[in-house]
Amino acid sequence: MRVEVLDIDESAHAVGSWILMDGKLLYTDFVNNKPPLLYVYYALAQWMFGRGLIAVHLFTALFTIPLTAFGLSAFYEHSRKGIIAGVLFLMFSAAFLAHDMHSSNTEILMILPGTWALVAVRDEERSQKNFPIFIAGFLLGVGVLLKYQIAAWLGPIALATGWIFWNEKRSGKWIVQMILMGIGFLIPLFAACIYFYVRGGADAFLYWTIQNNVGYSANPITIREASGRAASYLLPFLVATSPLWWFAWRSGKLHQSKYHLLLTTFLILFSIPPALIGFRFYPHYFIQFYVPLCLAAAPYANQLLQFPLSMKAKLFCGYVALLLIGFTIANSIMYFFRNDVYRETDPVFLEVAARLRSDSCAQNATLFVWGYSPILYYYSRMTPASRFVVMPQSGLTAYISGNQKGNLGTIKDRHWDWFMNDLEKNRATYIIDTAPSGIYRWDRYPIRNYPRLQQFVRTKFDSIGEIEGMYLYRNKYCRKR
Repeated sequence: MRVEVLDIDESAHAVGSWILMDGKLLYTDFVNNKPPLLYVYYALAQWMFGRGLIAVHLFTALFTIPLTAFGLSAFYEHSRKGIIAGVLFLMFSAAFLAHDMHSSNTEILMILPGTWALVAVRDEERSQKNFPIFIAGFLLGVGVLLKYQIAAWLGPIALATGWIFWNEKRSGKWIVQMILMGIGFLIPLFAACIYFYVRGGADAFLYWTIQNNVGYSANPITIREASGRAASYLLPFLVATSPLWWFAWRSGKLHQSKYHLLLTTFLILFSIPPALIGFRFYPHYFIQFYVPLCLAAAPYANQLLQFPLSMKAKLFCGYVALLLIGFTIANSIMYFFRNDVYRETDPVFLEVAARLRSDSCAQNATLFVWGYSPILYYYSRMTPASRFVVMPQSGLTAYISGNQKGNLGTIKDRHWDWFMNDLEKNRATYIIDTAPSGIYRWDRYPIRNYPRLQQFVRTKFDSIGEIEGMYLYRNKYCRKR
């Protein structure tokens, strides 16, 4: 709660939610590859607790995380095993890098409806009924509108229920169930399409959330870089969660039914491909594992954690406590005592925002940032002068997130037309050039390499200073007012 911006993506999501709250349209007035309910979630949190990311963190802490843990408990009908599953989730999901696990990333949001989809089909009896399977599909459809990867959980439900109907030789009934789940899944997606069609943004919605997203996911990363990222992020995650993996294995014969064993096992297996997308290995990609791991580990954990505690149980509790305390201390150091670990902690962003807000033209100003720094829009509270707030998704450069080599993306001329039209239409008051600072490797994309933008800045803007490699420009029309 003391860190306003835990992750750069949060600042982009907040700006997108402000665009939405101002009555503008996502994917035409603000573009990103994230689904629309993400911005609705951020807007709802700020409507309840006030403008800014602290409100989103508070909303997530008060509602999203507890309700997810409560869902894990509900999966086992709030038995002792269910309570242990919920507590395991709370402990382990908090015991890693706050930059990814504590920030309100899309993965944290999507597992809430995903967990309750599992609750809807938590046992063999419920999974064979029409309404629960429909609700499971519907909730996963809602989850997809928060982050697409949760759709992977359709597979485990389909396979686990398929095993039931196969044993009972009722394959026809299983097909009906799958159709019902599919209908439930598609309803939220069709509703989103209809909304954007009515608003005149259907093409943009489909382009940015599907076509552009596929291109982003196909990351041409080198084996060396992928291996380095796996060693830096995946390996520590596996070490931190190693008891859960071991407990899940030991729980194999302790599940109350073959259905539970199959469902939890398939959930873990089907969560692997989403974590490997693009081989970027961002830690927040691993959040999807926490729910199935804790559900799968709960039977053995329930057996182990009996009083009086055995030495093995005490060692486990000690490990979890050490993990939680250790990461809490480490996260505090990285955010409060070091500003060279996470760029979000760099004071330059606040300094630049303060300089803009103190300028004589700041009132009702519009801003464009050349670089991957949506945090500057967030701190300055200025309206974006272009839809391209999240520059890695813009197609204006060859930048690809999570790829150190760079210059592997495709520059799109049509996007440049949109971009320049935005700057003209919205009469950009300020432009910030972050390329000389090298933040997020943007030094590879100096303005001089893009003649249309360079000419626009030269003819219509005056320099108003530089702060640690960030160059600030103000539109000449303001000077004449």
